Amino acid sequence: MVEKRTLVFITLPIVTWATLASVFAGYYYLQSRNYGEQLSQTQNSLNTLASNYDEAVKKYTVLLSAYSELYGNYSNSMNGNYAEFVESFGKLVANLSRDYTYLLSRREDLNRTYSQLLNHYEMLKQKDSVTRDEFGDLLSEYYKVFQLLSLNELTLSVRETVALSVSIGIDYGNETLIWHNETKMSAGSNLFELTRKIATVNYTYYAFIEPGHVLINSINDKASYTDPSYTWGYSWIWYYWDDAQKKWIPGPVGCDAWLLKNGGIYKWNYEYWTWP
Repeated sequence: MVEKRTLVFITLPIVTWATLASVFAGYYYLQSRNYGEQLSQTQNSLNTLASNYDEAVKKYTVLLSAYSELYGNYSNSMNGNYAEFVESFGKLVANLSRDYTYLLSRREDLNRTYSQLLNHYEMLKQKDSVTRDEFGDLLSEYYKVFQLLSLNELTLSVRETVALSVSIGIDYGNETLIWHNETKMSAGSNLFELTRKIATVNYTYYAFIEPGHVLINSINDKASYTDPSYTWGYSWIWYYWDDAQKKWIPGPVGCDAWLLKNGGIYKWNYEYWTWP
């Protein structure tokens, strides 16, 4: 009897340990498999990102070469009429639309900026005589749009691989402050995109204002207001939290020009203003 009891006491810990070991082994196996799958997915994403980057660089190089050639011809020309270069410029604009069709179809702001360039080109195209300054301004505008599109295409590639976690609050000016914490956004997203994700937004796009072209008119039907005297009113003002200074900093640019950072904290305030 004593021997049987002793055998039970010896056997029970061994069985218990074996059971726990089996459970933990299964757990770590599943975790290892999950980590392996995540690592494989991440590697695939990085490979895709590298491939997309290479394609973007090739496209950028071809377009930049064509622009540089036209710019060189323009710079070396002593002709008083630069209308002869407008046709070549039209090819640049067409190639820009062809190579960035996907991006232009997805981004209303970029499409409007491109359309403005296209309109300026069409205006010069109708003129028999084009001054050096007129064509130079058109080239400068093209280069700015070209750089903007190429940068945003690279950003879009990164977005598909990296995600951010940010927080944003909306203060309606009536003691109502609503927070949207740990909101997931793609890398390269801006504050305007974040705001549209968590709220219903009405806005106006101003092509001639920069950096940033968007002015927020209302958030969740809370509209800005300007008195007919234009001396006072209410507007939506955005802020970001500065960790170093431990305070809210007013947004220095338009919300569509401010890129989000991981862990960033932002806020929209409905504020009263007076002028002057």
